[in-house]
Amino acid sequence: MLAQLQSTVRRHRLLPRGRRVLVAVSGGADSVALLLALHELAPRLGIRLTVAHLNHRIRGKAADRDAAFVRRLAHRIQLPVVVGRADVPRLARNSGLSLEMAARQARYDFLAKAATKVEADVIATAHTADDQAETVLLKLIRGAGPKGLAGIPYRATLRNMSVVRPLLDVTRPEVEAFLRERGEPWREDLTNRDETFLRNKVRHRILPLLESELNPKVRQALRRTADILREEDLWLDRLAASRLARCRSATGTLAIPALGKRGLAERRRVLRLWLAEAGIPPEMVDFDAVDRINRLLAGPKTGGTANVAGTWTVTRQYDALAIRKTRHTAPPPYHRTIAIPGQTLVKEAGLKITASVAPGLIKDAKARPGLYPARASLNWAAVGNRRVTVRSWRPGDRLRPFGMTGSKKIQDIFVDEKIPAEWRPRLPLFECGCEIVWLPGYRVAQGWEVRRKTAPSLQLTVDRCGSD
Repeated sequence: MLAQLQSTVRRHRLLPRGRRVLVAVSGGADSVALLLALHELAPRLGIRLTVAHLNHRIRGKAADRDAAFVRRLAHRIQLPVVVGRADVPRLARNSGLSLEMAARQARYDFLAKAATKVEADVIATAHTADDQAETVLLKLIRGAGPKGLAGIPYRATLRNMSVVRPLLDVTRPEVEAFLRERGEPWREDLTNRDETFLRNKVRHRILPLLESELNPKVRQALRRTADILREEDLWLDRLAASRLARCRSATGTLAIPALGKRGLAERRRVLRLWLAEAGIPPEMVDFDAVDRINRLLAGPKTGGTANVAGTWTVTRQYDALAIRKTRHTAPPPYHRTIAIPGQTLVKEAGLKITASVAPGLIKDAKARPGLYPARASLNWAAVGNRRVTVRSWRPGDRLRPFGMTGSKKIQDIFVDEKIPAEWRPRLPLFECGCEIVWLPGYRVAQGWEVRRKTAPSLQLTVDRCGSD
């Protein structure tokens, strides 16, 4: 493992000599191995180390024991340590994030502050080759382009500091073998077994299934795909940046004549770079947002607009595209009975709902919450004589998705699907018998699926008001 770590550090120039490195240590096997390996190599690499640990306050006394374990380890190998605390459950409730995403945000906020405090130049995290394979598969399942499928980068930037992943070419079995050879203990986080988290399901069920049924080296294949796409993505970004420089004006607008005659793939990439330069986080710019902006190039010369990530608006102004940040107020909560058969308008959300009863099954092959039109079929026998209502989302809402085990918070679905917080109050939920039966663009609930194509079904279509 040491040799592989050294090779990764050297090949990607992750740890320049003379730097102070803040090592993020949770107490798990990966982070303990990273700390011990860097401590062993520090004289050779010419770096100084400080240990950082954040108590997320998710696991009660177990989290306190994790913090104590990291303190003892740091003291034993005579390294300074910074320990912080964050109320992640409270952050998740207040922000609308899932527990997993709230923990990630709190962790990186803490690491940035700790690095500033101890004057560290680099933050080292313990992502492994297995994390990379899981990430690429998750991105593929959710639908991603080359940038997403490039996976976890070896180096990233956090508030003008470098975040590096020296273990990204080391597998989890190699990490554990390294620790066992040295007789070093580590802490086990039982939440890593909780398969309500999608990553854990991929880790413990999906990847082992792919290995046993399709390709015993699927993890290596996924990592190789990430490596190829990462390099190609960097090359394409350099080309797109050159094109963007020729299309962009001194005021930041984008010249349509210079961009419009380029190929579709080039236009999409230039638009993504332009949006990123405007301050929009790349993870909030999906395919549909770029497609809406691209359509402005062929539309009327004035007045055309496209919303991006809920709080930005792109406007066509004659031969240029301009972008500005906008304020959006949340619509008032809504809750009404839908007409069956018939059409129901939900003016608060700017939506119309069409309902009919007919044999058959309709659904969208490519769907996502907030993408319209959205279609689904519900089991008409399950509906019976009960009302079907449509309403806005409320914190704590849960859905039992068809094809999955148990229920899932709607909030977690929004986070998994990368739905901006500004959109969520407008997204409709369908309810029958005090149970959420469909989130448009996602799935119908377990028990409400149409089992026979010839059986009567409640066929629902959600579209924007004014759409044909």
